[in-house]
Amino acid sequence: MDFKNKVVLVTGASSGIGRATAIAFAKEGAKVIINFRSDSNGAKEALEKCNKHSKDNIVLQADVSDVNDVSEMLDKIKKQFGSLDILVNNAGIFDESDSPTNIEAFDNIYKNNFLSSVIVTKYVLEIMKEGRIVNVSSIHGRLGHGRPTAIAYSAFKAAFENYTKNLAKEVAPKILVNAIAPGRVNTPQWGSPDKKEQEELGRAHLIKRMIQPEEIADSIVFLAKSDVICGEVLTVDGGMSLVTLG
Repeated sequence: MDFKNKVVLVTGASSGIGRATAIAFAKEGAKVIINFRSDSNGAKEALEKCNKHSKDNIVLQADVSDVNDVSEMLDKIKKQFGSLDILVNNAGIFDESDSPTNIEAFDNIYKNNFLSSVIVTKYVLEIMKEGRIVNVSSIHGRLGHGRPTAIAYSAFKAAFENYTKNLAKEVAPKILVNAIAPGRVNTPQWGSPDKKEQEELGRAHLIKRMIQPEEIADSIVFLAKSDVICGEVLTVDGGMSLVTLG
């Protein structure tokens, strides 16, 4: 797929992987819709960077776990662009209170890491006739375990990957759906680790460093560009799964 003048929606694009992905598509000549929930400054900065590479980029605020917010956002997209060519379901959270006994945390993670993408996809499919959907999962959804406080996070990322494969069966060949499973990426999820902390976190990878958001963005663009990859989950974890599994 040639991205020139294609319309791309990236959820959770005010920072981290989402922001890097928005900029990467702009560099390809796409019209990028930068979605954010609360970080308006981050979204504005992302827009400024996108505008250096392409035209007609916009910022749209919406809580993607809220049906009404998403419906209104897609109405605005339809009015301004007519349709949508690419969706990147990136928005999500990490809840430090995640534990086997914390039902509130489970519900929060479910709504923000799984249901939110289902809601966005539902409304996107109403205006997307042909295109690509790339879901941002996690290597923890593939390994079946993660950080000590990541039981719900890992479980719903695994569900997200299953959803990806089943959705791909439903909407192909007009729309190709894939997912990406990153390892430890240097994003706000990890706070602001200094060089020493980054080195420590990076030891979980064979490459012995953290992955940068731009490296994940490149892989997302790769999946969206392909005309043959469909229903796949691309692992981009710097070899973390091999380290973990031995």
